[in-house]
Amino acid sequence: MFKLFKQKMLVSLLLAMIMINLLLSGCGGCQVNNSIEPAKDSSAFINNIPYGGQIDGFVIASCGKCNLGQYGYKKCNMSIRIGQMVYEIVSYEHDHSKAHENDGICNALRIAHVSGEVKSGKFYADQFQLIDNPNK
Repeated sequence: MFKLFKQKMLVSLLLAMIMINLLLSGCGGCQVNNSIEPAKDSSAFINNIPYGGQIDGFVIASCGKCNLGQYGYKKCNMSIRIGQMVYEIVSYEHDHSKAHENDGICNALRIAHVSGEVKSGKFYADQFQLIDNPNK
């Protein structure tokens, strides 16, 4: 009889602990509103691709072959990194004569402001501008 009482107490204690954990858990407690439209002039880095594939903001830009790990490319090419993914830029030609300078795309990661669309693993640029010098 004492053994049965002990088992019921253990089960009751476990159920109570689970209920208290569920009641006091912080998951979902903050009131985040994800339906807010992002500002058009944002200074934030783009970390993921939205559902429609349209992006407008700052990214890491460099040579996909030399700096971003796209070793399958036969030649240097301008690419961008968003999150952990690398996208080759279509419709943009870089000046390869400057690519191997100290701050060229083959030697440095650069910041760029871009707008365009990501589809089929490539970035189709409407606008692409490497940032040369931050405003001081």
